[in-house]
Amino acid sequence: MCNCIDWQSFIGKAIEKEASDIHMTVGQKPHMRCQGVLSAMDADSLTESFMVDLCEVILNENQRERLTRERDIDLSWTYSGRRFRINAYYQQGFPALAIRLLPERIPSLAELGAPRAWQKLKDVDHGLILVTGRTGSGKTTTMAAFIEELNREKSYHIVTLEDPVEYVFEAKQCFFSQRELGKDFEDFAQALRSTLREVPDVIMVGEIRDAMSMKTAMMAAESGILVLASLHTSSVEETSLRVEGMFPMAEHEIIRAQFADVLAGIISQKLIPGTKQNRVNLSEVLLKDYAASNIIRQGKYAQLTSVMLSHQQDGMQTREKALDDLLQANAISRDTWNYYHG
Repeated sequence: MCNCIDWQSFIGKAIEKEASDIHMTVGQKPHMRCQGVLSAMDADSLTESFMVDLCEVILNENQRERLTRERDIDLSWTYSGRRFRINAYYQQGFPALAIRLLPERIPSLAELGAPRAWQKLKDVDHGLILVTGRTGSGKTTTMAAFIEELNREKSYHIVTLEDPVEYVFEAKQCFFSQRELGKDFEDFAQALRSTLREVPDVIMVGEIRDAMSMKTAMMAAESGILVLASLHTSSVEETSLRVEGMFPMAEHEIIRAQFADVLAGIISQKLIPGTKQNRVNLSEVLLKDYAASNIIRQGKYAQLTSVMLSHQQDGMQTREKALDDLLQANAISRDTWNYYHG
Protein backbone atom coordinates (compact mmCIF):
# COMPACT_ATOMS: atom_id res chain seq x y z
CA MET A 1 0.00 0.00 0.00
CA CYS A 2 1.27 3.47 -0.84
CA ASN A 3 1.02 5.14 2.57
CA CYS A 4 4.10 7.39 2.77
CA ILE A 5 2.64 10.08 0.59
CA ASP A 6 -0.74 10.85 -0.97
CA TRP A 7 -1.18 12.21 -4.47
CA GLN A 8 -1.94 15.75 -3.25
CA SER A 9 1.37 15.79 -1.39
CA PHE A 10 3.61 14.78 -4.24
CA ILE A 11 1.74 16.87 -6.85
CA GLY A 12 2.19 19.74 -4.42
CA LYS A 13 5.88 18.88 -4.08
CA ALA A 14 6.28 18.96 -7.85
CA ILE A 15 4.63 22.39 -7.99
CA GLU A 16 6.89 23.62 -5.18
CA LYS A 17 10.00 22.40 -7.01
CA GLU A 18 8.68 23.58 -10.41
CA ALA A 19 9.32 20.08 -11.75
CA SER A 20 8.77 19.71 -15.47
CA ASP A 21 7.43 16.15 -15.29
CA ILE A 22 6.06 13.52 -12.92
CA HIS A 23 5.99 9.82 -13.88
CA MET A 24 3.84 7.26 -12.09
CA THR A 25 3.01 3.60 -12.58
CA VAL A 26 2.29 0.49 -10.55
CA GLY A 27 5.19 -1.19 -8.75
CA GLN A 28 7.58 1.78 -8.91
CA LYS A 29 8.13 4.93 -6.89
CA PRO A 30 6.84 8.13 -8.45
CA HIS A 31 9.62 10.01 -10.24
CA MET A 32 10.02 13.74 -10.76
CA ARG A 33 12.13 15.58 -13.36
CA CYS A 34 13.69 18.87 -12.29
CA GLN A 35 15.98 20.86 -14.63
CA GLY A 36 16.17 17.84 -16.89
CA VAL A 37 17.23 15.41 -14.13
CA LEU A 38 14.89 12.52 -13.27
CA SER A 39 14.91 11.23 -9.69
CA ALA A 40 12.71 9.08 -7.45
CA MET A 41 10.45 10.82 -4.96
CA ASP A 42 10.43 9.91 -1.28
CA ALA A 43 7.47 7.52 -1.43
CA ASP A 44 6.61 3.84 -1.48
CA SER A 45 6.09 2.02 -4.77
CA LEU A 46 2.65 2.78 -6.15
CA THR A 47 -0.13 0.20 -6.03
CA GLU A 48 -2.70 -0.58 -8.68
CA SER A 49 -5.52 0.69 -6.45
CA PHE A 50 -3.65 3.97 -5.94
CA MET A 51 -3.23 4.47 -9.71
CA VAL A 52 -6.86 3.57 -10.42
CA ASP A 53 -8.04 6.03 -7.75
CA LEU A 54 -5.78 8.78 -9.12
CA CYS A 55 -7.08 8.21 -12.65
CA GLU A 56 -10.60 8.55 -11.23
CA VAL A 57 -9.60 11.98 -9.92
CA ILE A 58 -7.86 13.25 -13.05
CA LEU A 59 -9.92 11.73 -15.88
CA ASN A 60 -13.64 12.25 -16.41
CA GLU A 61 -15.90 9.37 -17.35
CA ASN A 62 -15.53 9.86 -21.11
CA GLN A 63 -11.74 10.06 -20.81
CA ARG A 64 -11.63 6.89 -18.71
CA GLU A 65 -13.69 5.08 -21.34
CA ARG A 66 -11.32 6.28 -24.07
CA LEU A 67 -8.31 5.18 -22.03
CA THR A 68 -9.79 1.71 -21.57
CA ARG A 69 -10.62 1.48 -25.27
CA GLU A 70 -7.57 3.14 -26.88
CA ARG A 71 -5.01 2.33 -24.11
CA ASP A 72 -3.58 5.86 -24.06
CA ILE A 73 -5.02 9.38 -24.03
CA ASP A 74 -3.75 12.97 -23.85
CA LEU A 75 -5.59 15.53 -21.74
CA SER A 76 -5.18 18.70 -19.72
CA TRP A 77 -5.89 18.99 -16.00
CA THR A 78 -6.05 21.88 -13.53
CA TYR A 79 -5.13 21.42 -9.88
CA SER A 80 -4.23 23.96 -7.21
CA GLY A 81 -4.40 26.76 -9.74
CA ARG A 82 -1.88 25.09 -12.10
CA ARG A 83 -2.41 23.46 -15.49
CA PHE A 84 -0.94 20.09 -16.38
CA ARG A 85 -0.63 18.19 -19.65
CA ILE A 86 -1.17 14.51 -19.02
CA ASN A 87 -0.58 11.35 -21.02
CA ALA A 88 -2.45 8.44 -19.43
CA TYR A 89 -1.46 5.04 -20.77
CA TYR A 90 -0.98 1.38 -19.89
CA GLN A 91 2.29 -0.46 -19.36
CA GLN A 92 2.43 -4.18 -18.61
CA GLY A 93 -1.33 -4.04 -18.22
CA PHE A 94 -1.27 -1.39 -15.48
CA PRO A 95 -2.33 2.28 -15.66
CA ALA A 96 0.46 4.85 -15.85
CA LEU A 97 0.66 8.64 -15.98
CA ALA A 98 3.16 11.08 -17.47
CA ILE A 99 2.27 14.48 -16.05
CA ARG A 100 3.83 17.71 -17.32
CA LEU A 101 3.57 20.84 -15.20
CA LEU A 102 3.00 23.90 -17.37
CA PRO A 103 4.47 27.28 -16.36
CA GLU A 104 2.29 29.33 -14.03
CA ARG A 105 2.07 32.01 -16.70
CA ILE A 106 3.05 32.28 -20.33
CA PRO A 107 6.67 33.47 -20.33
CA SER A 108 7.89 36.08 -22.77
CA LEU A 109 10.19 35.21 -25.65
CA ALA A 110 12.93 37.17 -23.90
CA GLU A 111 12.50 35.15 -20.70
CA LEU A 112 12.80 31.96 -22.73
CA GLY A 113 16.03 33.16 -24.34
CA ALA A 114 14.37 32.68 -27.72
CA PRO A 115 16.39 33.80 -30.77
CA ARG A 116 15.85 37.32 -32.07
CA ALA A 117 14.41 35.90 -35.29
CA TRP A 118 11.07 35.61 -33.47
CA GLN A 119 10.83 39.41 -33.39
CA LYS A 120 11.22 39.45 -37.15
CA LEU A 121 8.58 36.74 -37.56
CA LYS A 122 6.03 38.87 -35.70
CA ASP A 123 5.86 41.05 -38.81
CA VAL A 124 5.19 38.09 -41.12
CA ASP A 125 1.48 37.96 -42.00
CA HIS A 126 1.38 34.68 -43.92
CA GLY A 127 3.43 31.55 -44.44
CA LEU A 128 4.46 28.49 -42.43
CA ILE A 129 6.58 28.64 -39.28
CA LEU A 130 7.79 25.29 -37.96
CA VAL A 131 9.01 24.94 -34.38
CA THR A 132 10.88 21.68 -34.00
CA GLY A 133 12.66 19.65 -31.36
CA ARG A 134 12.44 16.44 -29.40
CA THR A 135 9.87 15.87 -26.66
CA GLY A 136 10.59 18.18 -23.73
CA SER A 137 12.43 20.80 -25.79
CA GLY A 138 9.94 23.56 -24.99
CA LYS A 139 8.21 23.80 -28.37
CA THR A 140 4.72 24.37 -26.97
CA THR A 141 5.90 27.05 -24.55
CA THR A 142 7.83 28.87 -27.27
CA MET A 143 4.80 28.87 -29.58
CA ALA A 144 2.59 30.09 -26.71
CA ALA A 145 5.04 32.92 -25.97
CA PHE A 146 4.96 33.98 -29.64
CA ILE A 147 1.14 33.86 -29.75
CA GLU A 148 0.95 35.88 -26.53
CA GLU A 149 3.16 38.60 -28.04
CA LEU A 150 0.87 38.73 -31.07
CA ASN A 151 -2.04 38.92 -28.64
CA ARG A 152 -0.56 42.09 -27.11
CA GLU A 153 0.48 43.74 -30.37
CA LYS A 154 -1.84 42.66 -33.20
CA SER A 155 -5.58 42.52 -33.89
CA TYR A 156 -5.86 38.96 -35.16
CA HIS A 157 -8.29 36.07 -35.10
CA ILE A 158 -6.12 33.23 -33.77
CA VAL A 159 -7.28 29.61 -33.97
CA THR A 160 -5.41 26.89 -32.08
CA LEU A 161 -5.81 23.17 -32.79
CA GLU A 162 -4.33 21.19 -29.92
CA ASP A 163 -4.20 17.78 -28.26
CA PRO A 164 -4.88 18.84 -25.54
CA VAL A 165 -5.24 22.63 -25.05
CA GLU A 166 -2.30 23.51 -22.82
CA TYR A 167 -2.14 27.28 -22.41
CA VAL A 168 -5.45 29.13 -22.18
CA PHE A 169 -5.04 32.58 -23.68
CA GLU A 170 -6.80 35.64 -22.27
CA ALA A 171 -7.93 37.78 -25.19
CA LYS A 172 -6.19 41.17 -25.32
CA GLN A 173 -5.90 42.58 -28.84
CA CYS A 174 -6.79 39.24 -30.46
CA PHE A 175 -9.89 37.04 -30.70
CA PHE A 176 -9.21 33.39 -29.84
CA SER A 177 -10.80 30.11 -30.91
CA GLN A 178 -9.02 27.34 -28.97
CA ARG A 179 -10.08 23.88 -30.12
CA GLU A 180 -9.17 20.53 -28.57
CA LEU A 181 -8.92 17.13 -30.25
CA GLY A 182 -11.68 14.81 -29.09
CA LYS A 183 -13.71 17.67 -27.63
CA ASP A 184 -14.03 20.20 -30.45
CA PHE A 185 -12.79 18.22 -33.46
CA GLU A 186 -11.92 14.63 -34.38
CA ASP A 187 -9.18 14.95 -37.00
CA PHE A 188 -6.41 17.52 -37.43
CA ALA A 189 -6.49 17.64 -41.23
CA GLN A 190 -10.28 18.00 -41.31
CA ALA A 191 -10.17 20.65 -38.57
CA LEU A 192 -7.53 22.58 -40.51
CA ARG A 193 -9.74 22.60 -43.58
CA SER A 194 -12.80 23.73 -41.64
CA THR A 195 -10.75 26.39 -39.85
CA LEU A 196 -10.20 28.15 -43.18
CA ARG A 197 -13.94 28.97 -43.18
CA GLU A 198 -13.55 30.70 -39.81
CA VAL A 199 -11.48 33.49 -41.43
CA PRO A 200 -8.43 33.22 -39.15
CA ASP A 201 -5.33 35.39 -39.40
CA VAL A 202 -3.20 32.86 -37.51
CA ILE A 203 -3.57 29.11 -37.04
CA MET A 204 -1.49 27.30 -34.43
CA VAL A 205 -1.33 23.52 -34.82
CA GLY A 206 -0.01 21.71 -31.75
CA GLU A 207 1.73 19.09 -33.89
CA ILE A 208 1.63 18.09 -37.55
CA ARG A 209 1.45 14.31 -37.59
CA ASP A 210 0.67 13.23 -41.15
CA ALA A 211 0.88 14.15 -44.81
CA MET A 212 -2.72 15.38 -45.05
CA SER A 213 -2.25 17.78 -42.13
CA MET A 214 1.00 19.08 -43.64
CA LYS A 215 -0.59 19.53 -47.06
CA THR A 216 -3.54 21.41 -45.53
CA ALA A 217 -1.20 23.59 -43.43
CA MET A 218 0.76 24.54 -46.55
CA MET A 219 -2.47 25.27 -48.41
CA ALA A 220 -3.58 27.55 -45.56
CA ALA A 221 -0.22 29.33 -45.64
CA GLU A 222 -0.56 29.79 -49.41
CA SER A 223 -3.98 31.37 -48.93
CA GLY A 224 -2.57 34.22 -46.83
CA ILE A 225 -2.72 32.80 -43.28
CA LEU A 226 0.17 32.58 -40.83
CA VAL A 227 0.44 28.94 -39.75
CA LEU A 228 2.50 28.01 -36.69
CA ALA A 229 3.12 24.31 -36.07
CA SER A 230 5.51 21.89 -34.39
CA LEU A 231 7.35 18.79 -35.56
CA HIS A 232 9.40 16.22 -33.65
CA THR A 233 12.63 16.79 -35.57
CA SER A 234 16.02 17.86 -34.25
CA SER A 235 17.46 20.16 -36.94
CA VAL A 236 16.59 22.36 -39.89
CA GLU A 237 17.92 19.75 -42.31
CA GLU A 238 16.01 16.89 -40.67
CA THR A 239 12.83 18.99 -40.67
CA SER A 240 13.05 19.59 -44.42
CA LEU A 241 13.67 15.89 -45.02
CA ARG A 242 10.74 14.99 -42.78
CA VAL A 243 8.32 17.25 -44.66
CA GLU A 244 9.34 15.76 -48.01
CA GLY A 245 9.34 12.23 -46.60
CA MET A 246 5.71 12.49 -45.47
CA PHE A 247 4.66 12.15 -49.11
CA PRO A 248 5.03 9.48 -51.82
CA MET A 249 8.21 9.80 -53.88
CA ALA A 250 6.21 10.74 -56.99
CA GLU A 251 5.06 13.91 -55.19
CA HIS A 252 8.44 14.99 -53.79
CA GLU A 253 9.26 17.58 -56.44
CA ILE A 254 5.84 19.25 -56.09
CA ILE A 255 6.02 19.19 -52.29
CA ARG A 256 9.53 20.69 -52.26
CA ALA A 257 8.35 23.55 -54.49
CA GLN A 258 5.28 24.18 -52.32
CA PHE A 259 7.28 23.98 -49.09
CA ALA A 260 9.90 26.41 -50.46
CA ASP A 261 7.17 28.90 -51.40
CA VAL A 262 5.27 28.91 -48.11
CA LEU A 263 8.07 28.46 -45.57
CA ALA A 264 8.56 31.54 -43.38
CA GLY A 265 10.99 29.94 -40.95
CA ILE A 266 12.20 26.86 -39.09
CA ILE A 267 13.29 27.18 -35.47
CA SER A 268 14.81 23.94 -34.21
CA GLN A 269 15.43 24.06 -30.47
CA LYS A 270 16.60 22.08 -27.48
CA LEU A 271 17.04 22.88 -23.81
CA ILE A 272 20.53 22.41 -22.35
CA PRO A 273 21.97 22.86 -18.81
CA GLY A 274 22.72 26.46 -17.88
CA THR A 275 25.11 27.91 -15.31
CA LYS A 276 22.33 29.01 -12.93
CA GLN A 277 20.80 25.61 -12.19
CA ASN A 278 18.49 26.21 -15.13
CA ARG A 279 18.07 25.11 -18.72
CA VAL A 280 18.72 27.46 -21.61
CA ASN A 281 17.43 27.59 -25.15
CA LEU A 282 19.77 26.41 -27.91
CA SER A 283 18.22 27.14 -31.30
CA GLU A 284 19.04 26.73 -34.96
CA VAL A 285 17.19 29.20 -37.21
CA LEU A 286 16.40 29.26 -40.91
CA LEU A 287 14.33 32.15 -42.31
CA LYS A 288 12.75 32.64 -45.72
CA ASP A 289 15.41 33.63 -48.21
CA TYR A 290 15.93 33.23 -51.97
CA ALA A 291 18.96 30.97 -51.51
CA ALA A 292 17.21 28.80 -48.88
CA SER A 293 14.11 28.47 -51.07
CA ASN A 294 16.23 27.43 -54.05
CA ILE A 295 18.06 24.79 -52.00
CA ILE A 296 14.76 23.39 -50.67
CA ARG A 297 13.34 23.18 -54.21
CA GLN A 298 16.37 21.12 -55.23
CA GLY A 299 16.25 18.96 -52.09
CA LYS A 300 19.89 19.76 -51.26
CA TYR A 301 19.12 20.21 -47.57
CA ALA A 302 22.70 19.73 -46.34
CA GLN A 303 23.49 23.10 -47.94
CA LEU A 304 21.05 24.95 -45.66
CA THR A 305 23.78 25.26 -43.01
CA SER A 306 25.82 27.49 -45.32
CA VAL A 307 22.76 29.74 -45.80
CA MET A 308 22.33 30.08 -42.05
CA LEU A 309 26.03 30.88 -41.66
CA SER A 310 26.05 33.56 -44.34
CA HIS A 311 22.82 35.28 -43.24
CA GLN A 312 23.38 35.71 -39.52
CA GLN A 313 22.80 39.45 -39.85
CA ASP A 314 19.24 38.63 -40.91
CA GLY A 315 18.51 36.59 -37.77
CA MET A 316 19.52 33.14 -38.98
CA GLN A 317 21.87 31.07 -36.87
CA THR A 318 23.46 27.65 -36.76
CA ARG A 319 23.39 25.58 -33.60
CA GLU A 320 27.20 25.86 -33.31
CA LYS A 321 27.10 29.67 -33.43
CA ALA A 322 24.27 29.76 -30.88
CA LEU A 323 26.30 27.47 -28.62
CA ASP A 324 29.32 29.78 -28.92
CA ASP A 325 27.15 32.78 -28.04
CA LEU A 326 25.80 31.04 -24.94
CA LEU A 327 29.34 30.23 -23.78
CA GLN A 328 30.50 33.80 -24.37
CA ALA A 329 27.55 35.10 -22.34
CA ASN A 330 28.45 32.69 -19.49
CA ALA A 331 25.01 31.13 -19.85
CA ILE A 332 26.56 27.65 -20.16
CA SER A 333 29.74 26.06 -18.85
CA ARG A 334 32.72 24.99 -20.91
CA ASP A 335 31.83 21.36 -20.11
CA THR A 336 28.34 21.86 -21.52
CA TRP A 337 29.81 23.52 -24.61
CA ASN A 338 32.16 20.57 -25.09
CA TYR A 339 29.32 18.07 -24.69
CA TYR A 340 27.05 19.66 -27.30
CA HIS A 341 29.67 20.93 -29.72
CA GLY A 342 30.09 18.76 -32.78
